Amino acid sequence: MDFRFSQEDEAFRREVREFVNAEWDPKGYDSVGASIASYDLHTHEAIDLVKEWQLKLADKGWWTLHWPTEFGGQGAPISRQLIYREEMAYWGAPSSGASDLVGPVLMYHGNEWHRDELLPHYATAEIEFCRLLSEPGAGSDLASVQTRAVEDGDDFIVTGQKIWTSMAEMADYGQALVRTDPEAAKHRGLTYLIIDMKSPGIILRPLYDMLGRRRWSEVFMDEVRVPKRNMVGEVNRGWYATMTHLSFERSNIGGPARMLRTVEEFIDYAREVKVNGEPLLNDVRVRHVLADMRLQIEVARMISYRVAWMQTRGEIPVKESSQTKLWGDALHQGIYRGIASILNDYGQLRPEDKWAPAGRFMGVNSILATGLSIGGGTREVQKNIIAQRALGLPR
Repeated sequence: MDFRFSQEDEAFRREVREFVNAEWDPKGYDSVGASIASYDLHTHEAIDLVKEWQLKLADKGWWTLHWPTEFGGQGAPISRQLIYREEMAYWGAPSSGASDLVGPVLMYHGNEWHRDELLPHYATAEIEFCRLLSEPGAGSDLASVQTRAVEDGDDFIVTGQKIWTSMAEMADYGQALVRTDPEAAKHRGLTYLIIDMKSPGIILRPLYDMLGRRRWSEVFMDEVRVPKRNMVGEVNRGWYATMTHLSFERSNIGGPARMLRTVEEFIDYAREVKVNGEPLLNDVRVRHVLADMRLQIEVARMISYRVAWMQTRGEIPVKESSQTKLWGDALHQGIYRGIASILNDYGQLRPEDKWAPAGRFMGVNSILATGLSIGGGTREVQKNIIAQRALGLPR
């Protein structure tokens, strides 16, 4: 494996770093903590900051850096995408993660309306999408969704319930997996639709996390009329479009960079704060914990680099992507919880408490990180993929 970057790539790294340091100011909010599911995910002021930042990225052409040129992107190679995401994550700036989950699906499976109307507006960060996938009885087993879509002339009539939907109340459109043939095998009777979130018949109810803050929504659809032009791909073949969607959710290149910055900032804090008259960093136990964290970060970084290297060779890193998800989730949870443990009772304080130490978000991120090993494919699902596709074990 060759993880070296060209001189042009390193120049681009410097450009990204300088741009972020000059243009991004979080103003005290956490927009990327706990692997994007941040404490301020639904804080309107923080959302406005992120929106302004996305428009800056769009003006630079970086919001769609990885898109093919025929769709308005820069067609950047994997090495440049990796550098971009590493720098954004390290400096705590939101990158274009969401466009990874929308753009490719519409490029590969979309029709003229998707490509001519939706993609151009999405390329300029003008519209937002949410994902209408999970249901009360269909989480890890996504193919069990029961939300029904019945054809009615030029429309589908959609009725059902989705759950754990992030940003639903702020999205313009939802990417929905619905059942159009209840008699077919569960993977074969599904259709992928783009649903206007302002459509009559859509009702949102908030869902709260362990900290009592709105984190997701339940989305109820009562005979929502969806034009057939909104269908992505073919009727009853929505599973294939969904797998295209989810395959862009597995790289996790920014995770190790984000955690590296977290640990480095805590080390700076531990040099300054004193416990019993001594700097916290002088505690041998603390130093050992931090050294172990640094090793785990480097392992995660190398796994992510391997995924990127495989992609440059035209290989599909299925099991390797599951490894980045599995290791990355444990990395975030271990570091946030480890630092919160070092801080003892202070590690439980919320950011708004004046005594909250070490960047203020360590305690809440140690709690919010719990969901990382559930959302996007549970730890057990990732282990099954690795067992079957890497080790050749039976189902």
